[in-house]
Amino acid sequence: MNILPLKITNLNYSVDQNCILKNLNLVTQEEKITIIAGNNGSGKSTLLKILHGLIKTSDNNVMWGKYSTNFIKKYQSMVFQNPILLNRSIYENLIYVAKKRNIKEIRYVDKIIDKLNIKDISNTNTKYISGGERQKVAIAMSIIGHPKIIFLDEPTSQLDPVYKNEIESIISDLSRNGVKIFMTSHDISQIKRIGKEIIFLNEGEIIFHNTVSQFLSTNHIDLIKNYINYG
Repeated sequence: MNILPLKITNLNYSVDQNCILKNLNLVTQEEKITIIAGNNGSGKSTLLKILHGLIKTSDNNVMWGKYSTNFIKKYQSMVFQNPILLNRSIYENLIYVAKKRNIKEIRYVDKIIDKLNIKDISNTNTKYISGGERQKVAIAMSIIGHPKIIFLDEPTSQLDPVYKNEIESIISDLSRNGVKIFMTSHDISQIKRIGKEIIFLNEGEIIFHNTVSQFLSTNHIDLIKNYINYG
Protein backbone atom coordinates (compact mmCIF):
# COMPACT_ATOMS: atom_id res chain seq x y z
CA MET A 1 0.00 0.00 0.00
CA ASN A 2 1.59 3.29 -1.13
CA ILE A 3 0.68 6.27 1.07
CA LEU A 4 2.95 8.62 -0.88
CA PRO A 5 3.00 11.01 -2.52
CA LEU A 6 1.11 13.23 -0.12
CA LYS A 7 -0.77 15.82 -2.18
CA ILE A 8 -2.32 18.94 -0.66
CA THR A 9 -4.43 20.93 -3.11
CA ASN A 10 -5.99 24.36 -2.56
CA LEU A 11 -6.32 23.79 1.18
CA ASN A 12 -7.95 26.63 3.11
CA TYR A 13 -9.11 26.55 6.72
CA SER A 14 -10.82 29.26 8.77
CA VAL A 15 -12.31 29.52 12.25
CA ASP A 16 -14.90 32.26 12.89
CA GLN A 17 -13.81 34.07 9.71
CA ASN A 18 -10.18 33.95 10.91
CA CYS A 19 -8.11 32.37 8.13
CA ILE A 20 -5.69 29.85 9.66
CA LEU A 21 -4.42 28.20 6.46
CA LYS A 22 -4.40 29.91 3.08
CA ASN A 23 -4.48 28.07 -0.25
CA LEU A 24 -1.87 25.44 0.59
CA ASN A 25 -0.52 23.40 -2.32
CA LEU A 26 2.16 20.78 -1.82
CA VAL A 27 3.39 17.43 -3.15
CA THR A 28 5.93 15.33 -1.26
CA GLN A 29 7.45 11.89 -1.73
CA GLU A 30 9.70 12.17 1.34
CA GLU A 31 9.66 8.87 3.28
CA LYS A 32 11.62 9.99 6.35
CA ILE A 33 11.02 12.78 8.89
CA THR A 34 9.11 15.84 7.70
CA ILE A 35 9.19 18.86 10.02
CA ILE A 36 6.36 21.40 9.97
CA ALA A 37 7.91 24.61 11.29
CA GLY A 38 7.12 28.28 11.71
CA ASN A 39 6.63 30.90 14.38
CA ASN A 40 3.78 30.72 16.89
CA GLY A 41 0.41 31.14 15.21
CA SER A 42 1.69 30.13 11.78
CA GLY A 43 -0.73 27.18 11.48
CA LYS A 44 1.65 24.27 12.23
CA SER A 45 -0.58 22.32 14.61
CA THR A 46 -3.68 22.98 12.51
CA LEU A 47 -2.00 21.53 9.43
CA LEU A 48 -0.84 18.51 11.42
CA LYS A 49 -4.39 17.87 12.67
CA ILE A 50 -5.80 18.19 9.16
CA LEU A 51 -3.28 15.67 7.85
CA HIS A 52 -4.27 13.31 10.67
CA GLY A 53 -7.97 13.85 10.01
CA LEU A 54 -8.81 15.39 13.38
CA ILE A 55 -9.93 18.49 11.50
CA LYS A 56 -12.15 17.64 8.55
CA THR A 57 -11.78 19.28 5.15
CA SER A 58 -12.84 18.31 1.65
CA ASP A 59 -11.71 14.80 0.74
CA ASN A 60 -10.02 16.20 -2.35
CA ASN A 61 -7.81 18.63 -0.41
CA VAL A 62 -5.51 15.97 1.08
CA MET A 63 -4.65 12.71 -0.67
CA TRP A 64 -2.25 9.97 0.40
CA GLY A 65 -1.29 8.25 -2.82
CA LYS A 66 -4.72 7.41 -4.21
CA TYR A 67 -6.33 7.35 -0.76
CA SER A 68 -8.28 9.97 1.18
CA THR A 69 -7.40 10.99 4.74
CA ASN A 70 -10.57 9.31 5.93
CA PHE A 71 -9.46 5.98 4.46
CA ILE A 72 -5.84 6.24 5.61
CA LYS A 73 -6.74 7.23 9.19
CA LYS A 74 -6.70 3.64 10.46
CA TYR A 75 -3.05 3.38 9.40
CA GLN A 76 -1.85 6.39 11.38
CA SER A 77 -1.65 7.74 14.92
CA MET A 78 -0.83 10.99 16.70
CA VAL A 79 1.13 12.09 19.76
CA PHE A 80 0.05 15.38 21.28
CA GLN A 81 2.18 17.97 23.02
CA ASN A 82 0.37 17.24 26.29
CA PRO A 83 -0.68 13.57 26.03
CA ILE A 84 -3.92 12.51 27.72
CA LEU A 85 -3.45 9.16 29.46
CA LEU A 86 -5.88 7.02 31.42
CA ASN A 87 -5.63 7.23 35.22
CA ARG A 88 -4.23 3.72 35.32
CA SER A 89 -0.83 2.06 35.17
CA ILE A 90 1.27 2.44 32.05
CA TYR A 91 0.80 -1.26 31.32
CA GLU A 92 -2.99 -0.90 31.54
CA ASN A 93 -2.88 2.08 29.18
CA LEU A 94 -1.02 0.02 26.59
CA ILE A 95 -3.30 -3.00 27.04
CA TYR A 96 -6.32 -0.71 26.52
CA VAL A 97 -4.98 0.52 23.17
CA ALA A 98 -3.98 -2.99 22.08
CA LYS A 99 -7.51 -4.25 22.77
CA LYS A 100 -9.04 -1.31 20.89
CA ARG A 101 -6.88 -2.24 17.90
CA ASN A 102 -7.88 -5.89 18.21
CA ILE A 103 -4.34 -7.16 18.83
CA LYS A 104 -4.39 -10.64 20.36
CA GLU A 105 -0.68 -11.49 20.46
CA ILE A 106 0.01 -12.43 24.09
CA ARG A 107 3.36 -10.66 24.56
CA TYR A 108 2.69 -7.75 22.20
CA VAL A 109 2.50 -5.09 24.91
CA ASP A 110 5.58 -6.52 26.66
CA LYS A 111 7.54 -6.11 23.41
CA ILE A 112 6.42 -2.46 23.14
CA ILE A 113 7.49 -1.85 26.75
CA ASP A 114 10.91 -3.36 26.03
CA LYS A 115 11.26 -1.37 22.79
CA LEU A 116 10.59 1.95 24.53
CA ASN A 117 12.63 1.00 27.63
CA ILE A 118 9.79 1.66 30.10
CA LYS A 119 9.72 -1.68 31.94
CA ASP A 120 10.85 -0.11 35.24
CA ILE A 121 7.79 2.16 35.32
CA SER A 122 5.26 -0.08 33.53
CA ASN A 123 3.25 -0.70 36.72
CA THR A 124 3.30 2.96 37.78
CA ASN A 125 0.09 5.00 37.62
CA THR A 126 0.38 7.64 34.91
CA LYS A 127 -0.38 10.45 37.36
CA TYR A 128 3.00 9.82 39.01
CA ILE A 129 5.25 9.93 35.95
CA SER A 130 7.30 12.82 34.57
CA GLY A 131 6.72 14.77 31.38
CA GLY A 132 9.41 12.85 29.53
CA GLU A 133 7.96 9.55 30.68
CA ARG A 134 4.50 10.64 29.56
CA GLN A 135 5.82 11.33 26.07
CA LYS A 136 7.50 7.92 25.93
CA VAL A 137 4.25 6.25 27.00
CA ALA A 138 2.29 8.27 24.42
CA ILE A 139 4.72 7.20 21.69
CA ALA A 140 4.48 3.59 22.92
CA MET A 141 0.70 3.82 22.58
CA SER A 142 1.00 5.39 19.12
CA ILE A 143 3.09 2.55 17.65
CA ILE A 144 0.67 -0.19 18.70
CA GLY A 145 -0.75 -1.73 15.55
CA HIS A 146 2.26 -0.80 13.37
CA PRO A 147 0.99 2.51 11.89
CA LYS A 148 2.38 3.67 8.57
CA ILE A 149 2.32 7.35 9.66
CA ILE A 150 2.84 8.98 13.07
CA PHE A 151 2.13 12.67 13.71
CA LEU A 152 3.89 14.36 16.62
CA ASP A 153 2.97 17.84 17.86
CA GLU A 154 5.99 19.48 19.53
CA PRO A 155 6.90 16.16 21.23
CA THR A 156 9.94 17.49 23.11
CA SER A 157 9.10 21.16 23.73
CA GLN A 158 8.74 20.79 27.50
CA LEU A 159 11.43 18.19 28.12
CA ASP A 160 14.92 18.41 29.59
CA PRO A 161 17.90 17.60 27.32
CA VAL A 162 18.17 13.96 28.45
CA TYR A 163 14.56 13.12 27.60
CA LYS A 164 14.70 15.25 24.45
CA ASN A 165 17.64 13.18 23.22
CA GLU A 166 15.88 9.93 24.11
CA ILE A 167 12.63 10.90 22.34
CA GLU A 168 14.56 12.06 19.25
CA SER A 169 16.35 8.71 19.19
CA ILE A 170 13.01 6.86 19.33
CA ILE A 171 11.59 9.02 16.52
CA SER A 172 14.66 8.45 14.35
CA ASP A 173 14.48 4.71 14.99
CA LEU A 174 10.83 4.61 13.95
CA SER A 175 11.73 6.48 10.74
CA ARG A 176 14.56 4.06 9.95
CA ASN A 177 12.07 1.21 10.33
CA GLY A 178 9.71 2.55 7.70
CA VAL A 179 7.29 4.74 9.67
CA LYS A 180 6.58 8.07 7.98
CA ILE A 181 6.97 10.85 10.55
CA PHE A 182 5.40 14.31 10.48
CA MET A 183 6.22 16.51 13.46
CA THR A 184 5.93 20.13 14.40
CA SER A 185 8.96 21.77 15.96
CA HIS A 186 10.23 25.25 16.74
CA ASP A 187 13.68 23.99 17.79
CA ILE A 188 16.14 24.69 14.97
CA SER A 189 18.80 22.47 16.59
CA GLN A 190 16.35 19.58 16.63
CA ILE A 191 15.37 20.25 13.03
CA LYS A 192 19.06 20.04 12.05
CA ARG A 193 19.55 16.80 14.00
CA ILE A 194 16.63 14.68 12.82
CA GLY A 195 14.72 16.47 10.05
CA LYS A 196 14.96 15.39 6.42
CA GLU A 197 12.30 17.66 4.87
CA ILE A 198 10.78 20.91 6.11
CA ILE A 199 7.50 22.69 5.44
CA PHE A 200 7.81 26.25 6.75
CA LEU A 201 4.63 28.21 7.39
CA ASN A 202 4.07 31.90 7.96
CA GLU A 203 0.61 33.29 8.70
CA GLY A 204 -1.00 30.17 7.26
CA GLU A 205 0.98 30.07 4.02
CA ILE A 206 3.81 27.76 2.92
CA ILE A 207 6.81 29.99 2.28
CA PHE A 208 9.41 27.21 2.03
CA HIS A 209 9.23 23.50 1.23
CA ASN A 210 12.38 21.52 0.55
CA THR A 211 15.03 19.45 2.30
CA VAL A 212 16.35 20.59 5.67
CA SER A 213 19.84 20.90 4.16
CA GLN A 214 18.47 23.30 1.53
CA PHE A 215 16.59 25.20 4.23
CA LEU A 216 19.81 25.74 6.16
CA SER A 217 21.90 26.75 3.15
CA THR A 218 19.49 28.96 1.18
CA ASN A 219 19.72 32.77 1.33
CA HIS A 220 16.32 33.49 2.91
CA ILE A 221 14.13 36.47 3.68
CA ASP A 222 14.75 38.01 7.13
CA LEU A 223 11.85 36.10 8.74
CA ILE A 224 13.46 32.72 8.04
CA LYS A 225 17.01 33.99 8.67
CA ASN A 226 15.93 35.05 12.16
CA TYR A 227 14.22 31.71 12.73
CA ILE A 228 17.39 29.82 11.79
CA ASN A 229 19.64 32.09 13.83
CA TYR A 230 17.51 32.33 16.96
CA GLY A 231 15.03 29.43 16.83
